[in-house]
Amino acid sequence: MKKIIKFLWALFFYVFLFPVTILVIVFGPLMTFTDLLDVYKLGAPRLGMGLGVIAFLGFILFLSMKYHSLSWIYRKFPVLLPFFQMCFVSFIVMDLSLTFANLWADTMIIGKTVAIGLSVLTILAGRAFLSYWYYKYPISYKMVR
Repeated sequence: MKKIIKFLWALFFYVFLFPVTILVIVFGPLMTFTDLLDVYKLGAPRLGMGLGVIAFLGFILFLSMKYHSLSWIYRKFPVLLPFFQMCFVSFIVMDLSLTFANLWADTMIIGKTVAIGLSVLTILAGRAFLSYWYYKYPISYKMVR
């Protein structure tokens, strides 16, 4: 019975949950960037995914890396692990940038110049974090492990 439950969980995970998560994580930063541009162009707030949803997607990615029955895809295609990590961090950074833009467009808490500066600073900080992370832990190190 335990093997059947594991098999059904893995089937549900790889047929429904994982593909949806990957589509959102890979295309999420691009969609959020277009929303960010629309906020500054039109001056109207746009709704992002929210950090709670992104945290849930990160939990799904964690499950796919942690458990042996779910992590076979990373052993078969080792380049997917750093790619999904880069997309996930970029998604978080873009959502935070959109939050700063919405502080200007929605509630006028900060000015437009400050919002643009904070958005650019957030994107640069995210890129600096990724550069530091992959300098300290190169992709080749992750693939060999």
